Amino acid sequence: MKDQAQTLPFDLTDFLPFQMAVIAGRAFQRIMQAAGMQVPEWRILMALPAHQPCSSHDLCNLTSMDAARVSRAQRRLEDLDMIRVVRDSGDRRRLVVQLTDKGTQEVGRLRYAAREVESSLLDDLGPEDRANLKTAIGDLYARL
Repeated sequence: MKDQAQTLPFDLTDFLPFQMAVIAGRAFQRIMQAAGMQVPEWRILMALPAHQPCSSHDLCNLTSMDAARVSRAQRRLEDLDMIRVVRDSGDRRRLVVQLTDKGTQEVGRLRYAAREVESSLLDDLGPEDRANLKTAIGDLYARL
C-alpha cells in the first residue's frame, strides 16, 4: 500500500490536512479581524475561563503553543490589561495567569465572534452533516 501511495499523483488542494489548514486559517483571519489581536493572544484568552488561574506552562499545554509564543502573547495581554500574572497563593514560587475584568468582558465578545464565524462556515450544511463533521474532526483531534 505504501508503494502505491508513492506513485499516485499528488494534488495539494486534495490533501486533507492542507484543506483543514486553509479552512482554519481563513476562519481565524475573520475572527482576528473582529478581535483586533493575534491568534496566540486569542488562544490564551479562550483557554483561561475554564482553567484559571493557571501557569504559563499550563497555557502552553492548553493552547498547543511553545513557551516563547505564550510568553510574548502574555506580555501583550498584560499590556492590554486583559490578564494579570500573580504569585500563586498556594505556592509562592509559582506565577499564575488570571483574566482581569476587562479580559473577562473581552472573552464574551470574542466567543460571540468565534461562534458567528463558525456558524457562517457551516451554514450550508444540514444538522446531520454538521454533527457528522464535528464528530469526525473531534475523532481526528483526539488521535493527535
